[in-house]
Amino acid sequence: MKQRLMFGGIAVALLAVVASFAIAANADTQPKGVESDVVALPPPPKDEDVVAKVGDKTLTWGELKQLVAEESALYEKGTGTAIPPQMREAFEQNVRMNQVQYFIETNLIANAAAAAGVTVDDATREAFAKDLQAQTGRTVEQLLAESPYGKERSQQMIEQSMLAKKLFDEVVLKDVTVSDEAVKAEEEKIAAEAKLAKDAMAGYAKQVADGTATFEDLVKANSVVKDPMSEVPETALGQVFPPTAVTAIQATQPGATTPVLDLPGAQAMFKVTARAGASADPEAEAKKAKLEGIRERIVKGEDFAALAKEFSDCPSGARAGGDLGEFGRGMMVKEFEDVAFSLPVGEVSPVFKTPFGWHIVKVTKRDDAAGKVQASHILLKTEDKSATVSVLALVVPVPQASAEQIREGLLAQRKQEVLRTWLTDQLKVQQVQSPLFPEFAAPPAQ
Repeated sequence: MKQRLMFGGIAVALLAVVASFAIAANADTQPKGVESDVVALPPPPKDEDVVAKVGDKTLTWGELKQLVAEESALYEKGTGTAIPPQMREAFEQNVRMNQVQYFIETNLIANAAAAAGVTVDDATREAFAKDLQAQTGRTVEQLLAESPYGKERSQQMIEQSMLAKKLFDEVVLKDVTVSDEAVKAEEEKIAAEAKLAKDAMAGYAKQVADGTATFEDLVKANSVVKDPMSEVPETALGQVFPPTAVTAIQATQPGATTPVLDLPGAQAMFKVTARAGASADPEAEAKKAKLEGIRERIVKGEDFAALAKEFSDCPSGARAGGDLGEFGRGMMVKEFEDVAFSLPVGEVSPVFKTPFGWHIVKVTKRDDAAGKVQASHILLKTEDKSATVSVLALVVPVPQASAEQIREGLLAQRKQEVLRTWLTDQLKVQQVQSPLFPEFAAPPAQ
């Protein structure tokens, strides 16, 4: 619900980091000395009561109520449903928290930027627009038009995000670096962890070979993948496993295990628990003959759409008389595509087979310049079963990273640490107060 989230990861390191900057006020909130069973409720807040303060800027209860009302209306408009009464208080409290945090963050950053002489200029805006276009394919104008907050408020939010990013990049995080020594130390740590993982995997393989432990028990105790993969089609193994694993699994008989395999970021062994051969639908030929008869009726003049509605097993039959709409190459299975793109407009194809069953197709429109056709079809499904394999996997992660990846990771970690420290300091320097949510305020003096 936070306003800044509508801009995704485009605008700021702030959006990912500041959410974790709140520091507990350590205030003891338990009532003391209450002798009676009746506890007096605190008076309701007044509209002029301050709920957050950053320097000389304040957010009052009345202003917060207005923001909550706006967010509630936006939610209900966007979802098309009213907030359930039993959920309204929790919803509104969440909005209050987000709005108070957003008020503190944006004003804290704006004040710090002003003190550092950081402003958003045309070059900053151009860089933001270019980054937005590259990451989302959308322009700033499109973003503003799509925002439920309206153009003016959304533009203000973008400006705040750009200011935060510029402040962090040019001032707060400008001198943050990672030494070569730190990268080397991390490389050595990763190498040591990788050796431990590989040694452990070698030990598991020996236990399986010696019969001192069952593969199943080792999976339960040590594998990051514990659930068996049952009846994976042989033709789909490449969608589930990397090539090395596919080759090994295909060469393994039921009840046997593969050798230890080096996979990207892991080592693994696989046990083939079952294998089933392919089987054809016993009614496949009868279904083909039925579709041949339907085709003859169409050729003799009966309506294709009417027969599709009556006989086709494809949802397009009942919904649209078999019309699949317009499609280009690569959108259908190859067997279907080959027929559709070679068939003259208006002709009905011979009966042909795809993995889904038997088809006839009629092309109703062709756009050769765009490489698209529009076609209708009638499908009679077949229940052909492909060969399948069931496997159990013993997978142990093996950490690995290049020096460049390590440096980037350490730099990101260091920047987060520096940013958290800077934010904590700014809470004190700018004397941030948050009576409604004390966890967002400056920590008490030590």
